[in-house]
Amino acid sequence: MLLSLAALLLFFSLIPYAIYFFGIYFGKKPVQVLPLRIYPNISIIMSAYNEEQVIEKRIANIKECHYPPEQYELLFIDDCSSDNTKNLAKICLERSGIDYQIIANTERLGTTRSYNFAITKAKYPIIVTTDADVFFEPDALNYLIGRLLSEEKIAAVTGELRPLMNTNSTTMLEGVYRSFFGRMCDWESTVDSTYNFNGAIVAFRSDLIKRINDKRGADDANTAFEAIRKGYRAVYESRSIVYEDIPQSFIIQYRQKTRRATGLIAATLSNLDLLGKKTWFCLFFYPLRIFMYVFIPVIFFLSLVLLSVVIFFYNPFLLIIILILLAIAGFIWRRNLVFAFLLNQFYLLSGLMNLGKDVRVWESTSNKNR
Repeated sequence: MLLSLAALLLFFSLIPYAIYFFGIYFGKKPVQVLPLRIYPNISIIMSAYNEEQVIEKRIANIKECHYPPEQYELLFIDDCSSDNTKNLAKICLERSGIDYQIIANTERLGTTRSYNFAITKAKYPIIVTTDADVFFEPDALNYLIGRLLSEEKIAAVTGELRPLMNTNSTTMLEGVYRSFFGRMCDWESTVDSTYNFNGAIVAFRSDLIKRINDKRGADDANTAFEAIRKGYRAVYESRSIVYEDIPQSFIIQYRQKTRRATGLIAATLSNLDLLGKKTWFCLFFYPLRIFMYVFIPVIFFLSLVLLSVVIFFYNPFLLIIILILLAIAGFIWRRNLVFAFLLNQFYLLSGLMNLGKDVRVWESTSNKNR
């Protein structure tokens, strides 16, 4: 009886991922937009807290992008850093020749509230939000803005976030997860829209999105939801690539991933009024994501617990052997999608357990020793 129940729960927990697997390989394929020929003026907003170790390289990275520097301004927000981030940023921006504004918060606001204030100060109607500890590929902005302007119905677009690869186990698993995650988002936005945005690189039209919900949930997901609520599309551009350092410590990455999961789930549950609207996103993808983020982690781990109980009562030593073999397999095949899936379910479950906590302001968990 327990074995049958465990198998049934495990089956249900895999159904949504099977749907996405089918959609990725057999569903509608994305049409690549043409490269930009005319570069519109854009306002890049970057929020930073204690980033003195990377801020010089980050500003240089922006300047090295192929987007013409005379076509953008950079609004740099210092969120009450306790180190020398603001002064270094000012020196670097002066040297770079980039048109810039520096906004110094008088209290810790967190990313979303900082963005909302900066939006009111931006000169241009196209806004790009980004982090201070990530790094664009040279053509990331070109592809991002090109996709945003490719259709009138697109109000927001995000790019693909990838880990800076090394032999670290957490980095390798994150790379596998993000590869599949990106293809899921690509399929969603090809059919209609996705709200699974990467906050490291987001562009939107400020005439349509004047403010990001800063009460509950992640800023990136809420930006997408705002576009969808207005009747526009929020899409994923896989050629707009940005890299981030992954914490080598599992404990530090656990904090980072749990915070992100909490923000994503909170945003998911804060926009339920969109359910039922007659779009592919609202009728199909959004309910599927709710099931994936709110119910599946619980169902999945419950199935594993029941399965472990069955094996334990059958033969306790067999359970120990299976766990040891799984641990060895996870160490050897660190780019295995199965283990990446298992770890992601763990982070989602942790995110569910942290719902209700204010994750708008946090200590940085990124690897700054570059």
